[in-house]
Amino acid sequence: PVSLDEMMYMLDETSKVIAYSRQLEEKSRELELATSELRAANEQLKQVDRLKDDFISTVTHELRTPLTSIRAFTEILYDNPELPEARRTEFLEIILRESERLTRLINQVLDLAKIESGAAEWNVASVSLRELILDAIASVSQLFDDNAIRLDVNLPERVPLVLVDRDRIQQVMLNLLSNAIKFCRTGDGQVTVNLVVHKDMLRVDVADNGQGIEPAAQAVIFDKFRQVSDGKVGRPQGTGLGLPISRQIIAHFGGELWVTSHPGDGATFSFTVPIAPNISPAQAALTTGTRPPNTESDVAPDSAHQRT
Repeated sequence: PVSLDEMMYMLDETSKVIAYSRQLEEKSRELELATSELRAANEQLKQVDRLKDDFISTVTHELRTPLTSIRAFTEILYDNPELPEARRTEFLEIILRESERLTRLINQVLDLAKIESGAAEWNVASVSLRELILDAIASVSQLFDDNAIRLDVNLPERVPLVLVDRDRIQQVMLNLLSNAIKFCRTGDGQVTVNLVVHKDMLRVDVADNGQGIEPAAQAVIFDKFRQVSDGKVGRPQGTGLGLPISRQIIAHFGGELWVTSHPGDGATFSFTVPIAPNISPAQAALTTGTRPPNTESDVAPDSAHQRT
C-alpha cells in the first residue's frame, strides 16, 4: 500500500506537472499569437513594398510621358531650322505646355511625399472660409469666362471662422474648381459653389453639370494617379494627384472630402472643416484683420463673382 507521505508526494508532483502543462499551453498560445501578429506585420510590409513599387513605377511612367514629348519636339526644332514660323511656334507651345505639366507633376509628388511623411509645414491660423472661396474663384475667373461657364455662388453673409492653413485649403478649393470647369457640360456649363454651416463644421460643395462619374470610378477617384476621362477628349486629364493631396489636406484638419455623383447628372465634391473654437479679439485681429471673433465680415457682393 502507498503511504500517506508517498501519496502527498505524488499529488504534489502531479500538481507541478499540471501547472507546468498550463504554463506550456499559455506560452504556446502566446507564441501562436506572436506568430500570427508577425505574419500580419510581414504581410503589411510586403503590401507597403508592393505599393511603393507601384508608386515608383507610375511616377516613372508619368514623368516619362512629358519628357518624351519635350525631347521629340526639341529634336524636330533642332534638326529643322528652316521650319515655318507657325510650326515652330506650335512646337514651342507644346514644349512649354509639357514642361509646365512636368513641373506640376514633380511638385505634386514632392508635396504628397511631405504630407504622407509628416514633413509638411502647416501655417495654421483663423481663416475666413468665405473670403478664401471668393479669392479662389477670382483666381480662376478667366477660365469661367473662356469656357462660357455659368457660376452660381451661395455663401452666407456671416459664418464662423476655421483654424486651418489658408494656402493649403485654397489649394484644395482651386483643385475642385479647376476640375469642375474641366468636367462641365460643353455649351451650357454650370458650376455651383455652396458654403453651409452644419453643427460644428463648415461644408463646402463644388458641383458641375457634366457627365457625372461612374460608381466604379468614384471608388478609386481619390487614389494616387487615378484619372477619370472628361468625356470630351476621351482620355484622362491632369496628373491624378490633385484629389489625393486635397483629401489628405482636409483630413489633416479633421475634415472629410468626398464625391457624390450619378452618371449623366454631374458631380459634387464636398469637404468639411471644423469650426474654430472661440478666440480672443486680439487673436482675431492678428489672424483675420479687425472683424469680431468667430464671425466673418462682408467681403464683396457674391454677384460680382457669378458668371453667366
